[in-house]
Amino acid sequence: MSKEKDKTDNAVIDLEHARVRLRSHAARATPDSLVQDLAVVRGLLDQGLTIEARTRLISLLSEARNQPELLAQARRSLSIALEMQGNYRESLDAVAMYEPPEARTKLNPTLGTLLRVQIALANNYNGDHPKAISLLKATLRGLPEEGAEVGAVYAGLARVYRSISEYPIARDYSHRALECYRQTGDWRGLAEAYFGLGTADIHEGQHEASLENFGQALKLVGDHPATFLLGKIYSNMAGACWFMKRPQDGIRYLEKAVSYYERTDHKNNAADGYNNLGMNLVLVGQWDRAQEALERALSIANETGEPGAQVPMILDSLGELLMLRGDFEEARVYLERAVALSAKNANKWYEGQAQRTLGRCFVAMKRGAEALTTAKKAQELAEEIGDRQAICESHLLLAEACLKSGDTAGCGANLDQLAQLITDSPADLLLAGEAQRLHGLVAMTGGDASTAAQHFGRSVSIFDLLGDRYRSARAHFELGRAYAIAQPERAAEHLTRAVNIFRELGAHLNLSRAEEAAAALDQTTPQQLRKRETVVQLLTLRLAEAVATRELLLRELAAVVRQETNAGRVIIIEPDEGGRQRVVIAHGCSRKESEAWAEDYANLKKDSRREAFAEKHDVAVINLSPSNAPPATLLISPRDRAALSGGLSLDPLLRVVELGMDVCALRARARSGSGAGEESALTGASLMPGFIHSSPAMTRLVEEVHKIRSSDVTVLVTGESGTGKELVARAIHALSSRRDKIFVPFNCTAVPRELSEGYLFGYRRGAFTGAVKDSAGLIQTAVGGTLFLDEIGDLPLDLQPKLLRFLQEGEIQPLGEQRPIKVDVRIIAATNTDLEEMVAQGRFREDLYYRLNVIRLRVPPLRERRSEIPTIVNYYVNHYAAKFGRRDIQIEPQAIDLLMVAEWPGNVRQLCNEMQRVIARAEDGALIKPEHLSPELRLMSSPTTPPGTVTPIGAGAGAGGASMTLPIQDVTLADALAEVERRMIAEALHKHNGNISRAARELGLTRRGLYLKLERHAMSASA
Repeated sequence: MSKEKDKTDNAVIDLEHARVRLRSHAARATPDSLVQDLAVVRGLLDQGLTIEARTRLISLLSEARNQPELLAQARRSLSIALEMQGNYRESLDAVAMYEPPEARTKLNPTLGTLLRVQIALANNYNGDHPKAISLLKATLRGLPEEGAEVGAVYAGLARVYRSISEYPIARDYSHRALECYRQTGDWRGLAEAYFGLGTADIHEGQHEASLENFGQALKLVGDHPATFLLGKIYSNMAGACWFMKRPQDGIRYLEKAVSYYERTDHKNNAADGYNNLGMNLVLVGQWDRAQEALERALSIANETGEPGAQVPMILDSLGELLMLRGDFEEARVYLERAVALSAKNANKWYEGQAQRTLGRCFVAMKRGAEALTTAKKAQELAEEIGDRQAICESHLLLAEACLKSGDTAGCGANLDQLAQLITDSPADLLLAGEAQRLHGLVAMTGGDASTAAQHFGRSVSIFDLLGDRYRSARAHFELGRAYAIAQPERAAEHLTRAVNIFRELGAHLNLSRAEEAAAALDQTTPQQLRKRETVVQLLTLRLAEAVATRELLLRELAAVVRQETNAGRVIIIEPDEGGRQRVVIAHGCSRKESEAWAEDYANLKKDSRREAFAEKHDVAVINLSPSNAPPATLLISPRDRAALSGGLSLDPLLRVVELGMDVCALRARARSGSGAGEESALTGASLMPGFIHSSPAMTRLVEEVHKIRSSDVTVLVTGESGTGKELVARAIHALSSRRDKIFVPFNCTAVPRELSEGYLFGYRRGAFTGAVKDSAGLIQTAVGGTLFLDEIGDLPLDLQPKLLRFLQEGEIQPLGEQRPIKVDVRIIAATNTDLEEMVAQGRFREDLYYRLNVIRLRVPPLRERRSEIPTIVNYYVNHYAAKFGRRDIQIEPQAIDLLMVAEWPGNVRQLCNEMQRVIARAEDGALIKPEHLSPELRLMSSPTTPPGTVTPIGAGAGAGGASMTLPIQDVTLADALAEVERRMIAEALHKHNGNISRAARELGLTRRGLYLKLERHAMSASA
């Protein structure tokens, strides 16, 4: 990282000024400055800058030695920094002194709880898991049932149980933490809870669910500079994609992960990320990019000075890539170095992995004896550490080594042992594909090319499904070799495909072998035809064993039909969620042609039209209709090929496939059932008419309102725009003795200044030009009731003395009236401005301020009462659903979470507008998801992209300057400018608490101009 880059990053997060201040104020540190310094350290930890955070904290420990609370906070932060660096013993030492209860007596209870959680986690990472659990559960017993403190304890328990692989228990605690953090809108807590759920999902095989939970964590982090957490999230998303055999998605996530990790002090994480990126690139055949990524990983790992853990893993990956390229001798050198380093550091898992790769290298080099010796060492290590995956891979290696040594019996024995260990789950597909390849090689050794073709055909289906280009090409090569003997007319297709892929990959040795096999096709003598019974048995077994996933089963069916019928085209389609037909697999035609057929078929409305479709395309249409699974359709062209060789019917095979589809569906339902999400029970309640509240701050406000219900005293309601000040005023009126009289609201900015006096106090006919008749004015209109003066701070200065007299004497004098008139009206005023500051500036009368400020009620902004957001959302969902005639509208908890962490500069009014917009667009039975929320909320929930960003706006404005970060990849200039405009508008509205006039003035726009831009950008006026 260059100094210039560091400078840019600091400008974006506004930390540079704080860092300078930290260096210079040691001699004059105050409690307030220390609190600010701790906040800066928190930001450094979020960004993974643990070295600088640790340095700052050591200084803070000295400065805060006479401040017990601040000292404890600093020690806790230091423990977290050391934990992030992997210094677990030191992490525990930093907070161990706070374990005795007497050491926490001078600390506030919340800090005491957080310290106990950190002590427990430090014990956990030092291997004392029972003590960690005991400490956390003891802490839990002294806490209420909900709140941020309880959430921290639950999150700690989830982390400990994940450490000991108790993932169901960890999941339960993560859910509990999530519920607690939802009450406070703590974005860190919510994001960490979803991260915990996603991690548990991965280890329980619920990979789709894990991606959803990680994705929600990303949205909750949003544009907060949580670089380290973002790196962890993207790394784990890539891990889920690895298990789901989606390498392209994994590559995309890993590229993001390493871009974040490179900006932190955790270079070992970046090295892991680059290594995993290289492995994924190898898988998809981008070997040059893979080499670059692996060399970058090795460079970073060597820079860290801790080669023991990571260098062997990276050397193993590099060795495998070189082996695939055919550079066996260089690969052997890398792999033997990886074995030696792992053994030196007593890391048996890495040693076993490197031994297995080295064994495969010896197999490729045709050094059978060395391959066998290495394979046996790898198996011993795998058995010693008890890793099932490693044991399975060792059996595969032993089987191939035995085969290369001429020991077919030993090969078969190892394959039999492997068959007892692997399952038909998606996680074992790679092992199953390799096992099928070896079974095929055994059959070829025995001279049974027809049986070999069945095994190689299944390995082709598996590796095509996994997207493993090298293994797919190798399987096509082996299948072509078998067909050259059994069905020569089919061999050229597979050998040609193998040649093309090997050429693209740069696998030179494999390429020459495939080219030689293709050139020798004409010289091959076909084997005698097989018996019909043998054909059916082999095919039935092949399909029955392909129930790992529905897609693999349908791919195998298509491969079998193409192979055994010699059909020109075989296509399988199935309905998608939108009712259209999706192409699952197509043989003998392009993707575009198959999709055109699928579209034609989907447009058929009657069965009679299907016959016309079949005749038009010369295709046999076969419906697959399982009992408990979605249907599919098999298309075979030409239609007279819809039978096995020798005239055997396809029906027995189709029944096997339908049963397999039911099995796959049953497994999918079982997996989804175990991870079913919790029901959201959102309820609304109010102890005050027209007012929704549940937080402690709002409850105190309600209590204050009840206290003054029997009084006519003047009330000043303060709070930001959109907090509900008028609702408070109406509630005061509704609870007072004047509730049966009129309530008159008046916004002091709604009438031109020159007309305000007449509008408020009234006038007589002829009092001024245009006064053609008497007007009572609002004050007289409100006689006996309540007059609510909103935005009182904007009342014209020359009108304030008349309002003061009214408040003092209870009388008014309309324009043109000779004598004052007594009136009985209660005044409630409201403002979103600082009246004290206006008095100091001479813009508001001091005596009027004191007359208004008899009883003062502050309505807290929505961000200070986030626990109410679910209740308010539930109320407005029901309210607008009834208003717009919508039924059964539900909102996802994930959408609620995004609403919880939003800043809401427009407060409840903005939230109300958001719900109104969403419900107005919803249909009956709709489930509101995060993507249904407004663009500005979705923008806020998108992590800032680290590379290729523009940061000119406010970058040098110092601590108070606004900073913006815009991703510039794949956007036009117009899009980038629109994004800048959107963010400037949002910043101005936030700065002026949603006041349109002031925001427009700052932006150099008219009010109407700003409203037009808000409409164009689909932004709320209170956003």
